[in-house]
Amino acid sequence: MSLIQVTDLTFSYPSSYDEIFSHASFQIDTRWKLGLIGRNGRGKTTLLRLIWEELRLRRDIRAGYMPQNYGDVLDDRQTPVDYLAPSGDKERRTKACTLLGSLKFTPDEMRRPIAALSGGQKAKLLLAGLLLDGCDVLVLDEPTRNLSPLSCPVIREALSAYGGAILSVTHDRKFMREVCTDWYELTETGLRPLERL
Repeated sequence: MSLIQVTDLTFSYPSSYDEIFSHASFQIDTRWKLGLIGRNGRGKTTLLRLIWEELRLRRDIRAGYMPQNYGDVLDDRQTPVDYLAPSGDKERRTKACTLLGSLKFTPDEMRRPIAALSGGQKAKLLLAGLLLDGCDVLVLDEPTRNLSPLSCPVIREALSAYGGAILSVTHDRKFMREVCTDWYELTETGLRPLERL
């Protein structure tokens, strides 16, 4: 069993989160899919972003991040295929088109500027990029937030089959049940493991 140690987090965070984040310690098994819930304003997104900042500096793993604000990582001038295959490599472009097709992108949508895509399409594009990059760990902030009811099952299936670890903030109970193997709640005193939802 391979473990990614994420304990005694050594990052800076707002003083208002001192009590919560000082107890935010756990280990991520590379086969686990962790779901993080908690009340709005509790600091879930802040904690997730800080964990991502720590993981992306690691040399022993490849981590990918999906923020709530897609504009943080997407260039609206690119097309979906250009985003997934920036080098223009023919094999990579073929893989990108195949993956986008499996996520219900039409050929026309694959060639449109990202700016013309819906929020749900942008979410799928980000997830496609993470899956195509072969990440060991996915850090996802509300991954199904903008997806249509028709798209959600496709994404849940893809993430359920994903072979690495997932750490996700979500309010989507179906996602939690079908994708996540372990659940935590961020409370006013830190992270609390949950036995059931």
